[in-house]
Amino acid sequence: MRKRLTTGLLAGLMIMVGLAATVMRVQAADTDPLAAAPITTAPSGLDQLDKLFTLPGTFADGVTNAASIQTVTNPSSPNTEAVQINSAKRQMGGVWSSDDNRIDLNKDTTLSMWLYFGDSKSKAGDGLAFVMQNDPNGTAAASSFTNQNIIGETMGVWGVDDDKSRTDSGEIAATAIQNSWALEFDTYSNTSSSYSDAGSGSAFDVGIKGQHMATGYPGLADTYINKKVTQLLWADRYLFTQAHTNPVPSLSLTDATWHHLVLKWDAASQTMTYTLNDVNPDGSANANPITRSEVIDTSQFHSADGLVRWGFVGTNGSNAGNSLVVFEKISQLNIDVAADVKVYDKTKNRDVTTGSKVKAKDELEYTYNVNYLDGHIDWDRITAKLDLPKAVTFSEASITYADGKTQILQAPEAGAESVEYSLAYPLFASNPTATIKLTGQADAVKINTQTTATEAVFGNEKYEAKTTAPDYLVTVDQKITLYIPKTNYTIDKGQDLQINGLVLGEGSEQLSNSWITVYSKLNGSDLEPFKMSDDDESGVLSLKLKADQLKVGDNTLEVYVMDEDENTSTTTTVTIHVTSGALGFKTVAATSKFSAITLDGQAQTAAREDDWALVVTDERGKDSSWQLQASAGAFTNEDGRKLPGQVVYKNGDQATVINGSGTVIDSHKSTSDTDEYDVMGKWTKDTGLLFETNAAATPGAYSGKITWTLSNAPS
Repeated sequence: MRKRLTTGLLAGLMIMVGLAATVMRVQAADTDPLAAAPITTAPSGLDQLDKLFTLPGTFADGVTNAASIQTVTNPSSPNTEAVQINSAKRQMGGVWSSDDNRIDLNKDTTLSMWLYFGDSKSKAGDGLAFVMQNDPNGTAAASSFTNQNIIGETMGVWGVDDDKSRTDSGEIAATAIQNSWALEFDTYSNTSSSYSDAGSGSAFDVGIKGQHMATGYPGLADTYINKKVTQLLWADRYLFTQAHTNPVPSLSLTDATWHHLVLKWDAASQTMTYTLNDVNPDGSANANPITRSEVIDTSQFHSADGLVRWGFVGTNGSNAGNSLVVFEKISQLNIDVAADVKVYDKTKNRDVTTGSKVKAKDELEYTYNVNYLDGHIDWDRITAKLDLPKAVTFSEASITYADGKTQILQAPEAGAESVEYSLAYPLFASNPTATIKLTGQADAVKINTQTTATEAVFGNEKYEAKTTAPDYLVTVDQKITLYIPKTNYTIDKGQDLQINGLVLGEGSEQLSNSWITVYSKLNGSDLEPFKMSDDDESGVLSLKLKADQLKVGDNTLEVYVMDEDENTSTTTTVTIHVTSGALGFKTVAATSKFSAITLDGQAQTAAREDDWALVVTDERGKDSSWQLQASAGAFTNEDGRKLPGQVVYKNGDQATVINGSGTVIDSHKSTSDTDEYDVMGKWTKDTGLLFETNAAATPGAYSGKITWTLSNAPS
């Protein structure tokens, strides 16, 4: 504030005259042509400020908030908003971070912004203050005035010195923003400390020269220093000066120029480093920035979770300075975005990756996924800048959004090296993705052509995401011919088969054998692929099938070849008939014995000894069947005496007499082309062939004949 009161013996009269003169000296707000310049010259910064900040209609004591969000009209700073804090006399304005935009003192934080303080030292307002606070009033926090009478020296953050009889600095501190720390940019030095100035809020800057910056704790009583002023015949009066921390005097702030400010909070050291004028408005570096670092007593915030609100407040007293803020960067609120791309060969139904080969004329699809991962503001005005691959021509392009909206795009022109699209809709938490699809075809190249890796950039002037599509090879579509002169074979079981053919590359020189891979399938099952050998005659294919790979009966072999560039021949089918083998006995014991028994006048059963053996072999092919019959004659001794009794076949509880007519005792279906079956493998001592004697048997050695008959019959 500017007040100059005449003092002397006629003090009472002169005070009245002085007050009237003060009112008459007030000038109109910034009337020169540069008054509108801040909006037209503002540097680039954030927009969507209403999502990040709160501008209360009134502050806690009822004072109207003069601040407003303005759209920057500088063509070089598109999509930028500024907060105009004050623009007329007797105003207080302020902007506070939303809850989500608070600073977490437990984490490192960087803030950068552009500040405009006005364009005239002689008509300067009182300035701006950056404030971190945990005031109970939240976004309504500001200096508290009696009867809403704005006192400029408070800058909206410091205590109010409006009572000439007050001596308690704690009472002054109680009118400031509580639980706070402030960095002030004071554009009007309040150094009036005369008797007549007591209680008028005009002495905070005593001892500091000119415009300045400094810090302090507004809600701390020690910030305010009481001073008694006296005058003859009058009662003592009191005023307060301010204890400035790290003051930087004699600045030139109201120079019609935007000033860059960076604040870096180091959580580990609890240190705030602030730098003013490190960058000029044109983007060039300033050789003489002002930098200070200060350890902050975070206990002053009384924040249990370490979160503090931050923002700017400012005042105009009897001058009408124009003050604005453009927020350039808020580290903890940088939206998190990402992008990726996939290339798919629709003809071959497979992904295309770096190093892959794609056949000429194959259908291709490029899918770009653009993702909004996290943030508190929309990712809007997104431009997709896509470098395009060589040897690919696109015919369709579209964008699909997470919320179902679609956008049909103009496909890139043939031969274009890049294309640019504007996304019609922003991405945000409830609409987080956009999928851009380019559909096309690999060109009919005459020589193998590398597509080269292609970069895609998605973003606006503040945030961007990048991804790179794979670099793959588009190969020539060359016809490959496989000629196998003989496609029908009949061979005996157990015989290997050699198949020969010829591979030709039409319209080109003869292919090298080692370029060719042979793929084959036998009876529906894939065989191991193999490369032709350069040791063989050029173009000659040699494929050998082992006997154990072939089944008895008809076999089908399917063969095709592919060169290194995925040129593929048609499939040739070869039929192979393997003749069946024989059904017979592999093992038959020439002589076998029943165990000796001791006659006791009772019927008895003789078990088999261990010299029995009977194994059937069937080489007629899988699923062929057979039956086994047994027949037996009488058992006699050397004198020709018959042994009373008979051979029986026991299967579980059933017993069948084996006589001369032949009885089926087993049957089987082969499980392979070479099948061996042990007839006696499942017999026990009580099952299979046994001999039963009756009570009339006499002692002696008896022998007889058992005949095995194997027949080709259903099992």
